[in-house]
Amino acid sequence: MSPRPAAARPGPHDLRASPLLHSRDRTIDKGYEDDLVSIGRANVHHYSERKEAEARPVPRSPMTGRRPMIQQAASVAPLVMQNFLTDQVEVGIVLLPGFPLYDLAALCDTFRAANRRAGRNVFAYYLISLDGMAVTSSLGTQVGVQKAIEAAAFPDNIILLSDGDPPNMSYLKAWLCRAIAHKAYVLASGSAVILMASAGLLTGKTCAVHWSERDIFEERWPDLALSNRLYAVQDRLLTCAGGKVLIDFALACVATTVSASVARQVADVLNHDRIRASTESQRSEAVVFGIWNRNLIGAIQIIDANLADPLSTDELAAAVGIGPRQLQRLFKMQFKLSPCRFTLRRRLLKARRLVHRTDLSITEVGIATGFVSLSHFSRAYAKAFGHNPRRDRMRLVLD
Repeated sequence: MSPRPAAARPGPHDLRASPLLHSRDRTIDKGYEDDLVSIGRANVHHYSERKEAEARPVPRSPMTGRRPMIQQAASVAPLVMQNFLTDQVEVGIVLLPGFPLYDLAALCDTFRAANRRAGRNVFAYYLISLDGMAVTSSLGTQVGVQKAIEAAAFPDNIILLSDGDPPNMSYLKAWLCRAIAHKAYVLASGSAVILMASAGLLTGKTCAVHWSERDIFEERWPDLALSNRLYAVQDRLLTCAGGKVLIDFALACVATTVSASVARQVADVLNHDRIRASTESQRSEAVVFGIWNRNLIGAIQIIDANLADPLSTDELAAAVGIGPRQLQRLFKMQFKLSPCRFTLRRRLLKARRLVHRTDLSITEVGIATGFVSLSHFSRAYAKAFGHNPRRDRMRLVLD
């Protein structure tokens, strides 16, 4: 009788084998444990690559005995760079005019709570501005910083918080290019992804953009691979939808640099009920519209994907796999609109976002939303929003 094979030794990223998870947090229920496991493995490469990496011995830090994140890059796509000697994660948060104050609080509060729970300063974070002066946030409050951007100094990890792509940012874009060349990790959050795209740093990469700004990217950078996921990691470049997603990102950093147990404790302190994996979607039609019919959800997804070349009711019904009359009944029951009227409303909403947030001409906006006639576009726009698109744009500038 052949001897029983020895049990596989858990790898360095097997969160179920974490002694902290089993000794200090035995009260964690199964659902929480699964959340932590999914976060710790959210960016794991192929199975064979992970096994090969785990088979290689990884040296521990001479100061703390921990395996550094830099050495773990072979098996997990790291979210941050962790210094080998100090065992710290240096994070420089670059604030640009109009940055979302909530995003800054989400990052700093999570890192601060993680340091307190870990009993040491794992995350050494500080604020940076272009000139070292205070920066005005989205709420109009002035936020002081600790440093200015220096030509030859680059934090290990850089997080950009911005309100879109401010003018006169050529110096910052050049600094970011040099920082990436020096192996820094760069995360663009929310509207700051626009700045990264305009700098040409996202060419050929998949990027996560906020759902409300997808239209802008599709028109300005049609070759970019856009994702609806919470955040994406590629070659030390990270893109994030922003807002509450930054708490999920920061907690994932805590889980991989400190422990899953500490990440769960920090989430509890922040009343963050569930740590979402990077691959989860930002929003779904079921939640936005409060619907659960699969045919209706599929129809809305197809409509949104074809706003520049809208489908007829028959074509839409065929794409979903039901009859036109059944599709008509579903839309009337849920929205009190026909599929054609619902499609027109979605086209006009996209047109308004493009009018407000891009420099596309009114004709280009009309073409991008499926209007062949400019006069028809202007009339439909004015009927929906009270002003024609040109006047609506001017009114926004004057306000």
